[in-house]
Amino acid sequence: MKYVHLDDQAMKIGGTNLTSLAFFEDRSSDIVVVSCQELTIETIEKYQDRLWILGNIIGLAGLDKKIIDKLFEVNFVKIEFDYNYCPYRGEVPHKMNGNEVCNCPHGNGHPTLSRIYQFIPERAKWIFYMSERQRCIHVFHMPNIKLEMTSILSSCFSKAQLALFEEKRIQRLHNGKWAVLGGFGGWHSQAKGLQEAIGYCTANSLKYDILPIMDYESHIERLSTYKGLVSLPIVDDTCPRCIIEARLMGLEVVTNANSQHVTERWWRDGDVKDYIAGRPAHLWGVIDDLCSNSMS
Repeated sequence: MKYVHLDDQAMKIGGTNLTSLAFFEDRSSDIVVVSCQELTIETIEKYQDRLWILGNIIGLAGLDKKIIDKLFEVNFVKIEFDYNYCPYRGEVPHKMNGNEVCNCPHGNGHPTLSRIYQFIPERAKWIFYMSERQRCIHVFHMPNIKLEMTSILSSCFSKAQLALFEEKRIQRLHNGKWAVLGGFGGWHSQAKGLQEAIGYCTANSLKYDILPIMDYESHIERLSTYKGLVSLPIVDDTCPRCIIEARLMGLEVVTNANSQHVTERWWRDGDVKDYIAGRPAHLWGVIDDLCSNSMS
């Protein structure tokens, strides 16, 4: 195995996990996956000669300082799916749930996450972001990030998923209604803008259904039967898969600027399918260049 993918691994059915599986689809045999919560010094030493690919790492916050320090002696790249430097995962949830302005990682952040995000800008061989807007917010909070060692990755889908979306687009018959995603309930549904989406549909006299959480295949099958999708998150959603899925299947999409990729050219007026299909090649192109240069 050539690589170690370190990730929280908490949401097996979540978008981050689906995107990770798609990124690693062609090289899965080269990758060992390690959960943040189970990370030990012995594991780090075992794989210290590999390139580590860090995903969501909030789970590292509960580990001993010695493990953290040892981890950041390895060569690594970071995929920023979210806002891991903040224990609330972003400015809006920090304000709403923490009742204070987010000054993470080096102001009012979690001490271990602050230490981690001291190391990441200093030592990462590369940092990938989901959107331009997300990168801007990270740089605002950590101005020592080396921009020349960053790039935009975006969300990603497996070859089978992309083929399925195209099939649904070609066979398209819709029920005339709009889909609204129900979320997992509680804060998750609030953050995803459930009430805002319902309000939009009501104000514009749109017939709609609230889609419950389903397994991925069932979700795609059902979503494909709708005229459009309304998604109005109230938090910074770095590159939400749901509206990309909808667009690729031919649905109309109503969203807002909190879907942080919507100002980018590929979404506004580019070929969404070709761009998204090419994202794994971008990831591995960068990694292969780093490895060929011995990560000096």
